[in-house]
Amino acid sequence: MKRYVSSITLGGLVASLLLCVSVLSGGQLGIISKAHAEDKEENTSCSVATLKGAYGFFRTGTTPFGPLVAVGIATFDGHGSSTARQTIRRNGVTTSDLFATPAIPAFYEVDPDCAGRFLNPDGSPFAHAVIVDRGKEIIIMSLSDSNTIYGVMKKIDED
Repeated sequence: MKRYVSSITLGGLVASLLLCVSVLSGGQLGIISKAHAEDKEENTSCSVATLKGAYGFFRTGTTPFGPLVAVGIATFDGHGSSTARQTIRRNGVTTSDLFATPAIPAFYEVDPDCAGRFLNPDGSPFAHAVIVDRGKEIIIMSLSDSNTIYGVMKKIDED
């Protein structure tokens, strides 16, 4: 029992010392304050022009037909139109091939707060998105009924 209490006391002492050293040396607290100040100075507004160029992506989740996984390339024109081609596997069966299936056109909208929507040709949304890091990455989620699909898109190169 005495050994157990000594271990807890020693652990608490080490944790306290690490916290004090971090605070006194301008560690974590100074970095966080500086990052927030920089964010306020920069313009984080988004528009359809934020998405321009090629993005590699993956999607994963479940559908009524079983699990789904996909990888592909989406290209945005900066004006609200895009195309995507991908390899899709549903329940272990390839249903679309990145190298053989033609690119699918789509449209997109982006709000100033960097929330986005991917739209079917009739204007109905099929996915929601959040644009991060000034358009270098997009977090996506499907809106298709009975699907639980999500993914990430990353900019392939700088324009």
